[in-house]
Amino acid sequence: MLKCTVCGMIINEKNYNLNNRGIPEENSLENIKYCPFCGVPIEYIGSMEDAVIEVDGHNLNDDTKKILDHAMKLEIFNSEFYDAAALLVDNMEIKKMFLHLAKIEMVHARIHQKMGGFNQLPKLTKLDYKKYKGEGGDKDLLRLARKREIHAVEYYDKYSKSVEDENIVKIFKALSEVENDHVEMEEEAL
Repeated sequence: MLKCTVCGMIINEKNYNLNNRGIPEENSLENIKYCPFCGVPIEYIGSMEDAVIEVDGHNLNDDTKKILDHAMKLEIFNSEFYDAAALLVDNMEIKKMFLHLAKIEMVHARIHQKMGGFNQLPKLTKLDYKKYKGEGGDKDLLRLARKREIHAVEYYDKYSKSVEDENIVKIFKALSEVENDHVEMEEEAL
């Protein structure tokens, strides 16, 4: 068994391939390359004895809490987009990718919830994404997904310079890598 030091989830023979369409290379039981829950690469996965990167959300300044609140909402927004877009695409491989990405993004939101010490995830206004699927079909939604992931990368890169807690910086770096992987996956699908 292995443990992700970012999301804290235990990786074992029952879940190693969970969300395989949401990571750049599929995990196998013999070769786990990414956390199947949050998507971070192998360097963030350790043994059961390795510590999870922890943040005491009750000792953060207001600016850092605000940054984490916005990051949590960004990830929920992206997760909900992927769930909605999965219903709109025609290609089954893109549909699977979007469904798996939705789950990974929601784990990211929960990471921010935990770091910020927030009691619950906020409920966001649901958007109708049908209007984004035009003559370009599935590619229109892939382009929109890519744009959202680029925004997430930029968010993490920008605000990692504004937070004072080194563990938040580490997690932002890890999540930025994951979001960048998503950009590359969507570019390949285009």
